Amino acid sequence: MKRIVVLVVVLSLGLWMVPMSTSTAEVGENAPDFVMHSTVGESVHLADYQGKKHVLMFFFVAAFADT
Repeated sequence: MKRIVVLVVVLSLGLWMVPMSTSTAEVGENAPDFVMHSTVGESVHLADYQGKKHVLMFFFVAAFADT
């Protein structure tokens, strides 16, 4: 059991330390399509809102966190 815990910690730290590629969008550039889950569990694609003038996304990370 102890070996498994150590392995999980080492792998987690390894993934945390791996640099992620990031890109920035320029003003006026289209955002890449992505999928998110709504508060009612539905999958929502950014492409579903293509052609709309304004799209507002709100990320509330701590909404369901137990503190």
